[in-house]
Amino acid sequence: MVGTMSENTLNATLRTTQGKSSTQLIRRNGKIPAILYGPRGNFSLEMDEESTRQSLEKLNNIHELVHLKINDSSGENWEGKVLLKEIQKHSYKNKLIHLDFLEPSKDKPLNINIQIREKGECPGVKEGGVLQYVVREIPVSCMADKIPQYIEVDVSTLRIGQTLKVQDVPLPEEIQLKTQQNFPVISVVGRTKALDEEVSEVEEGLEEGQEAEETEAEE
Repeated sequence: MVGTMSENTLNATLRTTQGKSSTQLIRRNGKIPAILYGPRGNFSLEMDEESTRQSLEKLNNIHELVHLKINDSSGENWEGKVLLKEIQKHSYKNKLIHLDFLEPSKDKPLNINIQIREKGECPGVKEGGVLQYVVREIPVSCMADKIPQYIEVDVSTLRIGQTLKVQDVPLPEEIQLKTQQNFPVISVVGRTKALDEEVSEVEEGLEEGQEAEETEAEE
């Protein structure tokens, strides 16, 4: 099962000036620089920092398609679905400093990493084990309009000591796995026999020490 993308709309203005001083002025005015890459060329943009940050906080992950509206001072506007490729944030302030967008091709698939989430009750956890994510995302290839929000993996058959590998993750026909390595994705780990024996020895030692203290107290 895959999760569908949510609808997010961002607004931008086509930049008419370039250079470091221009970028500094943009940020002083409460805006941030951005770049849109794509088959039609590369475009420098500026966006309102606060409203853009609030919109991005609603995203489920960075690989979401967002609806971008670009206003041009000449009166020619453009809007379409783009992929958010990179977010640069301030080192200690809750502020954005730069964004990169990609206008996806309509006839070429994208190679991206998609988040995975477990579903179902894991019997290994009921047995006392711990479910651990070895990786949080898996590499896939798909068309831009088919990018899922996440991919669910069933853990209802995993017991302690068992692992779900990437080639075991079910994918829809329109999404292809982009790796030849069959690496582990989710594992269920528990206490080993050696650890159980060590714990038993410690418990026995504590019991013997407690008995010795009680004997001394009685004497």
